[in-house]
Amino acid sequence: MTDQNPAPQGQPYQQDAYQQNPYQAPPAPNGGYGAPAQRNSLALVALILGIAGFFTGIASIGAIVVGHISLSQIKKTGEEGRSMALWGLILGYVAVALFIIATIFIIIFVAAAASTGISEYNTY
Repeated sequence: MTDQNPAPQGQPYQQDAYQQNPYQAPPAPNGGYGAPAQRNSLALVALILGIAGFFTGIASIGAIVVGHISLSQIKKTGEEGRSMALWGLILGYVAVALFIIATIFIIIFVAAAASTGISEYNTY
């Protein structure tokens, strides 16, 4: 049997302009797919330590140190993760500030309690 509508010899099959090939992904707007930029792993560590600094005091110091190192690496290499490193730094500094304020309040409270207790014994 012969085909009812044979394709012309030597010419490729042409698709309709509005019909897409279901087996091919659409092209990216910039013309290629390209690999995603690599994320700095220390930025993630800084963010985790910054969050953990609210539960453990020493982790906030680690967040500050690692956050500064991460920002330095990101500036040199152009990696992603700057916002995570900044949030790690911010959370680390806030946790340290809250720890200092809490320590000052505890010292004031203990001093006030001690002075009240000593004055009671001196009045008799």
